[in-house]
Amino acid sequence: MDSTLKTIGVFTLLLLLPVTLSAQSALNDLGFSGQFFFSYERTFENVDVNNEFLLKRGYITFRRDISDRVKIRFTQDVTVDQEGDGEGDIELRLKYALVNIAMKDSRLIKNSSVEFGVVSRPWIDFEQDINDFRSQRSMFLDYNKILSSADYGITYAGQLGEDLPESKQTGIRSAPGRYGSFSIGVYNGGGYAALEKNNNKLIEGRLSIRPLADNLPGFQTSFIGSFGKGNIPESPDFSMGALALSYETQKWIGILQGFTGTGDAAGNFVDQNVDPIDLNGWSLFNEFKPFDFPVSLTFRFDELNNRDQSEWHTRKFVTGLAYVFSNRSKIILDYDRSWYNEVGGSRAVDTIEIITEIRF
Repeated sequence: MDSTLKTIGVFTLLLLLPVTLSAQSALNDLGFSGQFFFSYERTFENVDVNNEFLLKRGYITFRRDISDRVKIRFTQDVTVDQEGDGEGDIELRLKYALVNIAMKDSRLIKNSSVEFGVVSRPWIDFEQDINDFRSQRSMFLDYNKILSSADYGITYAGQLGEDLPESKQTGIRSAPGRYGSFSIGVYNGGGYAALEKNNNKLIEGRLSIRPLADNLPGFQTSFIGSFGKGNIPESPDFSMGALALSYETQKWIGILQGFTGTGDAAGNFVDQNVDPIDLNGWSLFNEFKPFDFPVSLTFRFDELNNRDQSEWHTRKFVTGLAYVFSNRSKIILDYDRSWYNEVGGSRAVDTIEIITEIRF
């Protein structure tokens, strides 16, 4: 009887061994990474809750190469539900779910690809390559709901020219094309976290030029445009043009951007007649790395203006002291002051945070 059981056991193990090896091989081929923002936040405002530990954001990403030219990416957005029956629950939303197809190089366009599914949009994705402090706040146009970082649609992106020489890429985190890079796409418009509420599509594009590749390889000028309708049933007009100057070096990184436009992609900036509001604004971000050890100082100021009323709408100042680990994980002591222009006057809100950004 013991001999029979041993024989059955060995036979079963031999049957399961190919399945186990196949599963292990699949796991080895699957890229897995994560990014989480935890913080302690103290807000100096007379509200019910102004002192808490919280999960600000999290991302879990899986990648897989299907062939030499075809890749897939799946990213879950981890956040805390702020309303409804699930208020307080940690929930998963889809941030990216895309197929990436590498295109053949031409004389000018290199390393280009087409993505379709839930994809990155042209400007915010580029900006976050330079401003690596998403854990402090989302980017200016994303924070103010003018543009979204990701959406349902299709994107074509690539770089202009061959890669810069390795010696000139020091401190550069954006695409290293000698003459710059580009991205253009068509999207639902409301962003990855919104349902499509009309039949209109939004076109967005970015062209980044590196005019002094030999002398100032970190300097780029970016032109951004977006055109479509706000993502509400009334479909108010939305158009936006922006210009950004960025500079990347080992010791200093900066972005200065300004935009002017009508309405927004989400359909939030409308008047009582659901007509779009004319807006403009600007943002300045700087990261200084003055020491030999990995500590960064960050400064950011944003201003959003309501041109219809000839007055500012919101302003924000953010500064931080960050210890940056080798894999770009961070511990940040952060101070934020936000101003809101409301009926009856303006108010300011001060917040101090300790942010732990974990990457793996």
